[in-house]
Amino acid sequence: MTTSLIALGLFSTAAAAQGIDINSAATIGANAMGEQVRAFPAGRDNSPKAVLARLNQLCTSERSSDKQRCEKAWRAINEAHAQLQARRAAEAAASHGVTN
Repeated sequence: MTTSLIALGLFSTAAAAQGIDINSAATIGANAMGEQVRAFPAGRDNSPKAVLARLNQLCTSERSSDKQRCEKAWRAINEAHAQLQARRAAEAAASHGVTN
């Protein structure tokens, strides 16, 4: 336990010395962009049909890490769909003169 506390202290000191905020927005954004690039490399076919085929392959895998990635992908898809539906509803309400 002492070793882990020392390691944590050294890491915190090193991060502070470099001016790194571990949870900074820039770090989070950079990490998210890295995940995006890994998930969707430039040379990959990202047509809807190809993406659904890869998602289907991922979701039918027996590996627990693939099942977790499948669940995460569907959560992101459902969240994006809900945001799209909300935006469409807001646009429809605005076009009819309805405000909240």
